[in-house]
Amino acid sequence: MRYSKDHKNASRQRLIELGGSHAKKHGFNESGMASLAAAAGVTTGALYKHFDGKADLFVALITAELARTAHMYDAFYAAGDSSVARSLAGYLSLQHVKHPEQGCPLPSLTPEIARADDVVKAAYQAGLLAIHAKLQRLTPTSADAWTLMAQNVGAVMLARALSDEKLQREILSALRKAGEKLLADNPTDSSNSET
Repeated sequence: MRYSKDHKNASRQRLIELGGSHAKKHGFNESGMASLAAAAGVTTGALYKHFDGKADLFVALITAELARTAHMYDAFYAAGDSSVARSLAGYLSLQHVKHPEQGCPLPSLTPEIARADDVVKAAYQAGLLAIHAKLQRLTPTSADAWTLMAQNVGAVMLARALSDEKLQREILSALRKAGEKLLADNPTDSSNSET
């Protein structure tokens, strides 16, 4: 039976979405093609109909996950916007720490990407720059956008590596305050041209 192009595209998107959630929770390198396929409810053979191999799937997952993260910032134009504060609080929350499959791919997959091939790194770099561009609208300088990104990703990574919930909360709270201060230092107009 031949499937329509729309059906194939929808299947591919489902594989990317569910495979991305699985990879963020369990690690991409630790997940075989069989477990990634199972996470999406398909056979390994079906996975290979959409992707040339595991590296091709990793590029697709990284591209989609980082685009989703960048897209979250589309509606934010002013650092003083209450939705920015809510987004920061959500990112630096125990919910995000305890459920990597639902959150940003940066804390989960960055260490694996550092050991990946250049094609994966190129996809990661493009996605990271897109996120940076969105954050730069909210911070005084390009350097501040990198700082905010690195602080937040690092805080989630550190908290995930701890078993003490009190210490996790302490780290997350400290970084929320630092992020709020950095965002509060942004001038009211959104024309960040300093690099």
